[in-house]
Amino acid sequence: MKRCEICGKPTTSHKIDDYYVCHTCWSEDPEKVDELKEQTKKEEEEKEKTEDTIEGLKNLIKKRKEEVEEEKTEEEMKEELKKAMEKRKQEEEEFAERSGGKDTAERISNKLEDVDSKKELYSVFEEYQKEMKDSLKKSPKGRLFRYLEGKLCKKISDILFEFSQEEGWPFVMELIETYGLEREGVIDSVPIEEVVSRMILLTRTEEGVENIPVKALDYLATFCDAPDMEWEMSFSLGWGFDHPEFDFEDLIEEKIQMNEGIWASGVLERAFYADQRKAAPILIEFLKRDDISHKDKMTLIQAITFFTDEGWPRMETSPRYWDWKEEIGYESFEWDEEVERSLKEVIEEELADYIEREQSKDLDMMAKSQKAIPVHECDFSEDWSFIDLQL
Repeated sequence: MKRCEICGKPTTSHKIDDYYVCHTCWSEDPEKVDELKEQTKKEEEEKEKTEDTIEGLKNLIKKRKEEVEEEKTEEEMKEELKKAMEKRKQEEEEFAERSGGKDTAERISNKLEDVDSKKELYSVFEEYQKEMKDSLKKSPKGRLFRYLEGKLCKKISDILFEFSQEEGWPFVMELIETYGLEREGVIDSVPIEEVVSRMILLTRTEEGVENIPVKALDYLATFCDAPDMEWEMSFSLGWGFDHPEFDFEDLIEEKIQMNEGIWASGVLERAFYADQRKAAPILIEFLKRDDISHKDKMTLIQAITFFTDEGWPRMETSPRYWDWKEEIGYESFEWDEEVERSLKEVIEEELADYIEREQSKDLDMMAKSQKAIPVHECDFSEDWSFIDLQL
């Protein structure tokens, strides 16, 4: 038998949550009944708070566990990638030893050291092209091709650049016409793109952007769907932006429409390094447009997410074989305060709601990448950095 919470008599007459009250107390002592009701109300509120706290802790623990598992997975992936690259390099070395690739690399390397004229240079480059073509027949998986490219491409690029500095852009235009991408019989045009990239940087910094031939910029502008190394090389086109005879903004828009936003952001990134004050309005204009999707805008923003006080905290790939930072004196990068402020304002205005809304959803990494959402949470109510927006 249940007992009255007020007088203690056995009863089941009235119930307040888990407590019972006899009919006599219910009728004759309403004040104590109200006190009991208030007490049960407070107990229920405390219970709810405790449950909310427990649930919050559970969610926090679950989220942290997922983060740890994700971090672990990323580390495992990096380690697997490292091992795969080491294995591939070893396979290339072993195959080169068996197939005569090492002797070929040494022979061409020695000839490059003795080059004294354009005729000799072209002769060696023709030999290089022939060996690269034959390497694909000997090794369909490209092991020998990659080996020879790794051993010879930089050496060839350096010698071509020496001649380019001595003879100027006419020599570079000749290289493009003869050995450029998709020219008949050319199997590896990387050294040509390397030289074009170097000359664009050098000309802009020493003579002015207007002295870069438009044909050189047009040439690199065709690389948005080229093979990997040539694709990366063409990012140097960004150093030619603001050319009086080259429509840079129109090119960016064209590539966005072609679903080549990643390439466009890589090119725009170099434009920021060349002149952030002139490059910022280009990005801002695209971010303000209603006919460009949030995903494409997020992709374009990648043009500014890799800058630190040291410039780019990563290996440069355009040009790949030339330490241009040292050569032309671009050792560091600092955001202009006005440029940084204007960029942050338009990003918050155009993309903050989109980013926060999508990040609040329970999305896996694949879904986030498809929506172009930053991997890490972005809190626009606090001081934030462009680096926070990296995809």
